[in-house]
Amino acid sequence: MQENADQVFYQKVEEWLGRLLEENPVAATALGDHRFDHRLADHSRAGIARKERLLKEALAELEKFEPQRLSPDARIDYEIINRLSKSFARELEILRGYQRNPNGYLNECVSGVFLLLLRDFAPFPERLRLMAARAREIPRVLREAEENLVPEEVPPLWVEIALESTKRAIPAFSFFLPALALRAPRVLPAMVRAAQAATRALKRYSAFLEETVKPKARGEFAVGERLFQEILRENHLLDLQAEELLRLGQDLLRQTREEMEALAKTIDPRRKAKELLEEAKNHHPSPGEILPAYRREVQRAREFVVREGVVPIPEGETLRVEPTPAHVRPVIPYAAYMMPGPLEKKQEGIFWVTPVDRRSPAKTRLEKLRGHFWAKIPVTVVHEAYPGHHLQLVYANRYAQTLPRKLGSALSSLFVEGWAFYCEELMESLGYLNDPLQKLARLSDQLWRAARVIIDVSLHTGRMTVDEAIEFLVREVGMEPTNARAEVRRYTLSPTQPLSYLVGKLEILKIIEELKRVRPGWTLRELHDTLLAQGSLPPKLLRQRLLASQS
Repeated sequence: MQENADQVFYQKVEEWLGRLLEENPVAATALGDHRFDHRLADHSRAGIARKERLLKEALAELEKFEPQRLSPDARIDYEIINRLSKSFARELEILRGYQRNPNGYLNECVSGVFLLLLRDFAPFPERLRLMAARAREIPRVLREAEENLVPEEVPPLWVEIALESTKRAIPAFSFFLPALALRAPRVLPAMVRAAQAATRALKRYSAFLEETVKPKARGEFAVGERLFQEILRENHLLDLQAEELLRLGQDLLRQTREEMEALAKTIDPRRKAKELLEEAKNHHPSPGEILPAYRREVQRAREFVVREGVVPIPEGETLRVEPTPAHVRPVIPYAAYMMPGPLEKKQEGIFWVTPVDRRSPAKTRLEKLRGHFWAKIPVTVVHEAYPGHHLQLVYANRYAQTLPRKLGSALSSLFVEGWAFYCEELMESLGYLNDPLQKLARLSDQLWRAARVIIDVSLHTGRMTVDEAIEFLVREVGMEPTNARAEVRRYTLSPTQPLSYLVGKLEILKIIEELKRVRPGWTLRELHDTLLAQGSLPPKLLRQRLLASQS
């Protein structure tokens, strides 16, 4: 009976996801479903209404199920799908990004096109043909954006982000795409026409934002305390209150600062940690050496993980280090990771590193370079690559048994970010980060993650302004103002994500300690293998799954 209930449930999930992906072609591409690679989403009023109906139908179908009749694993998957459906509905009905976030449309257009270039899932000419097809859709999508956006409800900062992102995206269509198509002459005429139309549309959208939206933009980016708590409870399955999170961030900020000063005394008794870090930031690669430096460090970290048996590395995975795409550099000051789709045969991740823009003022260029200082690069690589994001997410793609389990990261970032943050301290304990300045850089990043908790809660509950948040990062963490601004911009767009690094790590550490008590003979490799094989579950569901099976 239970087996039959599971079968019906998973069949319904497959049907629902199929319809959802058809409505969201770029999400389908990101997942590794390439049926809709020639399209962008329909953002017309009818298209939005159709998405709303789809979500309501999915929730109604889920309500018909009796979770207690499902197997333990299927009950966890039910939780993921049910909460994910509610999260999508919340975005449409309450957060209303389609009316308030001009950058969302730009990301749909630019990411939708360039994701096809980044993912090596088909011969190059075929991917170029699909890119041209999507580029032809850009004028339509941006016209729909102009119809949907309500200028008075758009936060001024989000207009600023969208204008800068649009400015950076235009050369990609006016110059880069046609030049790229020279490598596939049969596609060239179609690509040139599509790129020219997209360029005109982007310029028109920029003028619309500047002339129509910007003068009227009065919206609030803060979601407010009630909704912030709802996202914590529904997406992350956390019962923590805003005040508790603030105390947690403040406590770790103080403790980390004390650890940094104690370590600084062992390096130079006459100097403070901040002085040592400021000096360390003067030692960095040249602009042209930044990417090669990260690539060498990625290889070194991978070899260490294999040699020391930190965690099994999935067969066939690869990782490329590439410059951060221009249109997302306004919100990625240093580095980021783009995972391969769970359904992709080729599990190749992309590690983005934000280069120094030669057109920026000299002061800005120096601030960017100082953010990539030598002692910090190994810490960033551990977080983004091995054994951090890349290894964990590829592991989830390869070994998580069900599709809902592979989609856990779409619901909650707690495990994904918590694991990568956990790996920083882990690799220090194993001797990979063994230079005192690297350890100081690692603690400096911990200080930053504690500050993220404070800022995340404070920004979205009205306790702190954007300028105060930027100043807080500069004063308390020692971040360069240019990079602090990019960080805070991102925080305004993603409530509860910035706090997931610290909170996720603490939750993972609790689970590890519980597992050690249950299975005291396990090696570190066995422990990590067990954790990662469950996918990217919110820690509460991860604990439920692991401790139920190990007791």
